[in-house]
Amino acid sequence: MMKATPSIRRTRTLYGLLLIILALGMPALASAEACDPEDHEWVPSRYYPAGSVVFHNDNWYESREIHEGKEPGITFDWKRLFSVPECGGDNAPPDPIDPADVEEGVTQTDSNTEFCERPEQWLFAESYSVGSQVSHGGKIWEAIRDTKGDMPGIQEPPHWKLVEDHCAIQSQPAL
Repeated sequence: MMKATPSIRRTRTLYGLLLIILALGMPALASAEACDPEDHEWVPSRYYPAGSVVFHNDNWYESREIHEGKEPGITFDWKRLFSVPECGGDNAPPDPIDPADVEEGVTQTDSNTEFCERPEQWLFAESYSVGSQVSHGGKIWEAIRDTKGDMPGIQEPPHWKLVEDHCAIQSQPAL
């Protein structure tokens, strides 16, 4: 019987390690399943946390931040994906939230995701009543009197007050 040379033993050891690595990696590959378009259709009345994925008009989209009713492909709140996302395993995107499942006035957290709705962007042509909130210039403003066409931050006469502790401001990353 021939004795195995060191190079043959090294080769066998490498093949053995390769087989072990492949065997251990197979379950991870099997758990990554593609999202089903029927299970992820966009529904306008749902809240979509950041990272949620939807299928709309033959395209996949990922939510950039929490919002409700903003149509994918039209607003900046959605990022178009150019491949089918994975919905199984540990990297599954968060599920959308039906507003009927959330008590009114309650902040809900789910795996470190705090739901905070950012006020709509201020528009010159819109009318705002006392207490209305808008975003403008990277800040949140609240109307202190009825207003139309008065830009937040203009002091003469004041129509808006700065909301410094709004959750949408607190959750913004530092630049």
